[in-house]
Amino acid sequence: MAAAQKLMEQEMEKQKLLFHQARLADRGVAEMVLLHISACKGVPSEMVMKTLQLGIAVLRGGNLDIQMGMLNHLKDKKDVGFFTSIAGLMNSCSVLDLDAFERNTKAEGLGVGSEGAAGEKNMHDAEFTCTLFRFIQLTCEGHNLDWQNYLRTQAGNTTTVNVVICTVDYLLRLQESIMDFYWHYSSKELIDPAGKANFFKAIGVASQVFNTLSEVIQGPCTQNQQALAHSRLWDAVGGFLFLFSHMQDKLSKHSSQVDLLKELLNLQKDMITMMLSMLEGNVVNGTIGKQMVDTLVESASNVELILKYFDMFLKLKDLTSSPSFMEIDINNEGWVYPKDFKEKMEQQKSYTPEEIEFMLACCETNHDGKIDYIGFTDRFHEPAKEIGFNLAVLLTNLSEHMPNEPRLAKFLDTAGSVLNYFQLFLGRIEILGGSKRIERVYFEIKESNIEQWEKPQIKESKRAFFYSIVTEGGDKEKLEAFVNFCEDAIFEMQHASGLMAVDEGSVAGSGKARKQAYHYMSVDDEEKNVNPIRRGWQGLKDGIRFTLSCLSPTNIKQKINEMQQMSFPQLVLGFFKLFFYAFYYSNYSVYLVLRYFARILMSLMRGPAIEEAAQEVKEVEKSPMRSFPALPPPPDEGGKAMEAFNIDINKEEGGQYKMVPHETSPGKQTSEEGGGREMSQEGEGGDEHARAESEMPDPSVTLADLLGGEVARKEAAQTAEVVAQQQAVMAAMEAEHKQESTSTEPSAFSQIDFNGYTHKALSFLARNFYNLKYVALVLAFCINFILLFYKVTTLGEDGEDGDDISSSIETLAEQLGAVGDDLSGGGSGEESGGGSGEEDPIELVHVDQNFFYMAHVMRLMALLHSLASLAMLVAYYHLKVPLAIFKREKEIARRLEFDGLYIAEQPEDDDIKSHWDRLVISAKSFPVNYWDKFAKKKVRQKYSETYDFDSISNLLGMEKTSFSAQEEEESSGIISFILNIDWRYQVWKAGVTITDNAFLYSLWYFTFSVMGNFNNFFFAAHLLDVAVGFKTLRTILQSVTHNGKQLVLTVMLLTIIVYIYTVIAFNFFRKFYVQEEDEVVDKKCHDMMTCFVFHLYKGVRAGGGIGDEIEPPDGDDYEVYRIIFDITFFFFVIVILLAIIQGLIIDAFGELRDQLESVKEDMESNCFICGIGKDYFDKVPHGFDTHVQQEHNLANYMFFLMHLINKPDTEYTGQETYVWNMYQQRCWDFFPVGDCFRKQYEEDLGGGGS
Repeated sequence: MAAAQKLMEQEMEKQKLLFHQARLADRGVAEMVLLHISACKGVPSEMVMKTLQLGIAVLRGGNLDIQMGMLNHLKDKKDVGFFTSIAGLMNSCSVLDLDAFERNTKAEGLGVGSEGAAGEKNMHDAEFTCTLFRFIQLTCEGHNLDWQNYLRTQAGNTTTVNVVICTVDYLLRLQESIMDFYWHYSSKELIDPAGKANFFKAIGVASQVFNTLSEVIQGPCTQNQQALAHSRLWDAVGGFLFLFSHMQDKLSKHSSQVDLLKELLNLQKDMITMMLSMLEGNVVNGTIGKQMVDTLVESASNVELILKYFDMFLKLKDLTSSPSFMEIDINNEGWVYPKDFKEKMEQQKSYTPEEIEFMLACCETNHDGKIDYIGFTDRFHEPAKEIGFNLAVLLTNLSEHMPNEPRLAKFLDTAGSVLNYFQLFLGRIEILGGSKRIERVYFEIKESNIEQWEKPQIKESKRAFFYSIVTEGGDKEKLEAFVNFCEDAIFEMQHASGLMAVDEGSVAGSGKARKQAYHYMSVDDEEKNVNPIRRGWQGLKDGIRFTLSCLSPTNIKQKINEMQQMSFPQLVLGFFKLFFYAFYYSNYSVYLVLRYFARILMSLMRGPAIEEAAQEVKEVEKSPMRSFPALPPPPDEGGKAMEAFNIDINKEEGGQYKMVPHETSPGKQTSEEGGGREMSQEGEGGDEHARAESEMPDPSVTLADLLGGEVARKEAAQTAEVVAQQQAVMAAMEAEHKQESTSTEPSAFSQIDFNGYTHKALSFLARNFYNLKYVALVLAFCINFILLFYKVTTLGEDGEDGDDISSSIETLAEQLGAVGDDLSGGGSGEESGGGSGEEDPIELVHVDQNFFYMAHVMRLMALLHSLASLAMLVAYYHLKVPLAIFKREKEIARRLEFDGLYIAEQPEDDDIKSHWDRLVISAKSFPVNYWDKFAKKKVRQKYSETYDFDSISNLLGMEKTSFSAQEEEESSGIISFILNIDWRYQVWKAGVTITDNAFLYSLWYFTFSVMGNFNNFFFAAHLLDVAVGFKTLRTILQSVTHNGKQLVLTVMLLTIIVYIYTVIAFNFFRKFYVQEEDEVVDKKCHDMMTCFVFHLYKGVRAGGGIGDEIEPPDGDDYEVYRIIFDITFFFFVIVILLAIIQGLIIDAFGELRDQLESVKEDMESNCFICGIGKDYFDKVPHGFDTHVQQEHNLANYMFFLMHLINKPDTEYTGQETYVWNMYQQRCWDFFPVGDCFRKQYEEDLGGGGS
């Protein structure tokens, strides 16, 4: 599983980081960092920068051991210099300087600036500032309360430095400087590059400062929260709210400012996160909540602008994904005209005219005047969704903790649309916090998780959990079972989402991939368009794909939803459109067919076309002055001869040249002919060309060599050498490119993505697993309905009809596929009719001649049923078996860690399951599905102090060292593949799989389906799936197996009693068991086996016992004993034992029915989490429904656990850290058992209302 592999890699990296950090800490690096910072006396330098970076490296990830080591060092040494240096470094950190910026800009414009561009001098130490605040943040990463308090006040030191307030002071200075720059650019349309560079620096530093403040107060650290609440933090927040509201309006209208807008929105997100951190552990009508409301009221206009801004872009996605909007983009190109875009916004009636104008101002058109609405939506919707959610959490938190604050009403009215948008995705739960008070926790629920929660397999697991656990155990056992169910559901949802994942690239909201209207054709596309056969084949495939996509269930469902949203006039218009286009295209198709045949007839009537004589095209004789590859200049050797114009030129010692006629050898002439020309040579023409070739001058000696002297010859040689090198390089590059293209081009078979097709097939089967069950059940009913038309014909039963039967044997055999091995012996009517009766007559099962076609239908439906059964088996194996493996792995890991199974205690001898699980704990790959990949390491760390380390390592199959220094080399080949398989784990997995009852049921279902192809009557067994598939009928089956042990024991007792009566009958009443029919004596009790079987078969089934099946004892000597025998048999067997068996089944059915009713009653009358009854909450109308749906929603607790598992632990809030630590310790005290937020603040909330 990809998610589990990713978590394992992340955990491995974390363990390696902790290992290396511990090595550095053991060598005194942490103390060295503190001493260097103390020694700098608050003066920044390169050495301080490197020291801070080293401190960040050893603290990264929130290393608790190093944090406490640093803290203990500072406390022991009472090092005042560290905090005074930190405060001094903060004071030395610079902010934006508008005056210096303007001076540098003017100097640069006049050309006299010697100090560089305008943006270089402002905040030159931005990197140092971010490093400093990042170091402070990491000192209390992970909500280290001791460090958080020590940053505020250093008890015992002679001088105390409040680092928290120093951080706020710097933040306020930074905010004011950013405000100055905003006013500078407020009158300008665009922010120039120099200004953007300054904004980037300041926003980056401000973001880090907000992150530092968030980490200082999360946990929550109430004293730091109070310190910030009484500082000037609210002034800085108000200033930033003004910046956000005005700058995002300014930057949204120009694409060149989008990068700066993204940074500004990230800063806004960090600030809202800090404000949420201030509300951690918030109480009703708390002081911090009141101060935050005061700040928001003072900046009411700015907050309203921000909310209005986000509201516009949150509604944008609903607009662009609506069916009506798709009408203006029929081809799914992603581009629309502004007037159409404006018209759709007006039709939606959710935008005011001012908002529409603003939205159009934010859009940009291309050269055709169209808007890329997909890119526009992605650019603004996602940031608005992310930050808008945090704003919704902030306002929801304030509204629930400040219920009597009338000033919040205005914000809630303004933010009503935003709050409604996030209502489904805003999860909330209540926990019992560390302060033993009920706290509300808010988190985000992903839309994909909500969809998975409503899947049928999750509903089935949820139903099974409630029916098995609600009425059993106490609160602790019930909550632990609930957490286990949540873990299983989370895994099942993640596994199903990964298995059912659709192809990426689909546009969110529309559900279909949209092609871009403006793109350049690739080489492959051009080749496809050039080749008519390929173009036709591609068109055929596209047509089939388009037809199948139109007929797909998803598209049909989407069209039905679109029709449901249409008004009556639109439906009428659509009907006439459908009628018109059906008439038009049907006639057009007929026209195309007639035109095609008419062309064929016309071509046959005309005959073949007259072929014109092809004119020979004479090639223009190529000029001999073609460019030849230049050769390197020849070495200057005296005796070397040069040849030009068929004359040999020899240089003599005196520097004079001697010319003699050239004599050409045959070999040389041949080589010149082959290498000097590329044209084809035929007949005499070829010989003439060869002679002309031989008469060409040698290109290595030019005219400049003959006439220009030595200098001209050298220049020409150098030029020729350069040209030769260029040509050689080009030829080499071309050859290399051809070689790469030929060598890297994969074969057609290797280009097939089998993994992709397999994943799509499994995704289809997993999505339709429950639909396949219904399809198989319908097929089973249809097959059994056809079986009703089958009859048996006895061959040779009537001598007169023998000929007719024998003549129809072949026809019947063809219909049914096979008749019998002895058909040839009974094929003749005479032989069968005249037989002596010693042999049994041949019987043929077949369909009546009037319904002969049903045999073929039966074959087809049997094959379809087998395919459906196979698909069900494959789908179940990939959809449900991994969940069974996950549960088993989780159980093993938990028992190893918390119970010390196989280490501190051994399983019982009759515990076969635990003995089988012992096989897998030493497997290298265990666990695979369970997300805690370091469960073995935790077990060894926990028990290594008490038990032998090597023995535990051998038991768990682990290496002796924590990290394996050498990695295994990857090797290929079938042998290495087989050797790399973890056979121990695979064997264990196979054992778990085949013991899964549901998998065995699917396997037998498929087996009977295959056997049904050979004997159709096997399909009768598939009708029992009705009782298994429907929960109402499933209860009847469960009633038989509910008291299974008691039922089996009672049947055993019944058998024993019957056996005792058999012994009595065999010894005393044998004569009553003799039956005579047609002068044939049948002795039923003259051997023990026959007598015992007779009592079981006849005596138990008879209404009056065994006395009804044997001769009456009237007038016999043993009449009294027979009467006692018959009456006692009837009383003990029929009246008592059979009634007990019936009672067990009936009582089990009633018990199961009562359990279902009790589950329903309990869920409707008591809260599952807190256990408080419905009567308390119904003091207000619908109070209980509101409580179980919003405050203590079971699904929200499950979603919160999923949220914690998927979220990095370094990004946890204080409440999330608290719950996660409790969860890892398997402690469920964070559940508010017997209490709730509404009950705790009953007086403040007004008598139970929230």
